[in-house]
Amino acid sequence: MKRTLSQIEHQSHYQKIGRLRKPIADHIGRKPADIYIDENHLKHIFSRHKEDLAKIGLTPQMFIDLVVNNFNRIYKGSGQSILLVEWSGAPKIVAIELNLAFRKGFYEVKTAFMKPKNKFKQEYLLWEK
Repeated sequence: MKRTLSQIEHQSHYQKIGRLRKPIADHIGRKPADIYIDENHLKHIFSRHKEDLAKIGLTPQMFIDLVVNNFNRIYKGSGQSILLVEWSGAPKIVAIELNLAFRKGFYEVKTAFMKPKNKFKQEYLLWEK
């Protein structure tokens, strides 16, 4: 059975955190849709990246909110995923990886990370603000 977005929002393990808006989605050839994260992915981000998060004083939720509200580049990720990136003057940038959950009709955060800028030279830039 396909669940509607309102049904997903009422499940405690999913949380809406933003939206990939139509102008940007059209530019990169993707579907505009809401962005959600579930509790398991927040736990994953904390367990895999707690040292990096501690260095910048952010919780996983704060980290995700930072990127979703301030991304200024989108790169092609692995497979069909995309990377929202907040590119700043810092030597490392922050990014989250999104997959379009086709049966659910929204983007789902799979992971979040910090990466040195020079590592993005080999990534394919889809959009830049």
